[in-house]
Amino acid sequence: MIDNSIEELYNSINNSTEYKEYLEINNILKEDKKINNLINEIKSLQKEAVKLENEGNTKYKEIDKEIDTLVKKLNSIPKYIEYKDKLKKFNNVLKVSSTLIEDYIDDKISI
Repeated sequence: MIDNSIEELYNSINNSTEYKEYLEINNILKEDKKINNLINEIKSLQKEAVKLENEGNTKYKEIDKEIDTLVKKLNSIPKYIEYKDKLKKFNNVLKVSSTLIEDYIDDKISI
């Protein structure tokens, strides 16, 4: 019985509009070289900044400013804005699902 309920919940999430829209925009982003290059550059700079900060080198502050500039640029790209919006909506679906599971378990435990 519980297995069926979990499978139904999984299928419900998997077939949700929010999930399908998220997958669609995620696939579009994977193909966008400009966005991917920007994300990779940010990640690389973040690693360098962390390394420098751990070494006590204050050059990390300059890199942090560069990262902020690149993040602003990334956040101004319409496809990326749409991606973040779809991700937020899908995360809300997951949050509601998680709450339902928690409530179910709490109800069963308190019996």
